[in-house]
Amino acid sequence: MKKVLAGYYIGSNVQLEIAHKKLSSLDSKSRQLSSFIFRDTMLRLFLYLLQNADGQIVSNEQILYHVWDLHGLKSSNQRLWQVMQALKFRLSAFGIEHDFIMRIETSQVKGYSLKPGIVRPFYFYNEDKTIANLAGSL
Repeated sequence: MKKVLAGYYIGSNVQLEIAHKKLSSLDSKSRQLSSFIFRDTMLRLFLYLLQNADGQIVSNEQILYHVWDLHGLKSSNQRLWQVMQALKFRLSAFGIEHDFIMRIETSQVKGYSLKPGIVRPFYFYNEDKTIANLAGSL
């Protein structure tokens, strides 16, 4: 069995489904489901933070390289700031605390960190032979 990352639970009622690029939340009072479909760059930014910044600082340079440069896009601190602000706004609309993504500036590093203890990954399991059979039939 192969363990595959499917997404993340954020807080008590928000879920990120990676394959569908979708952020979802169920309001427990009104029982209303809200969802948002990410654009590629914002999703890459959010995933990079989820995978690397949970209680740790990731520098602007690391983010710019992994989110923009590796994907053939032109990176800049201004673009990072714009996408980060849009991401924070979107997350706050889903009830995620405003300080979930924290800006960190020290004499040695400028970057971002996530408030620890809020994010939990979720996985699905897939048999390797199923993947091999599908690959062989293409």
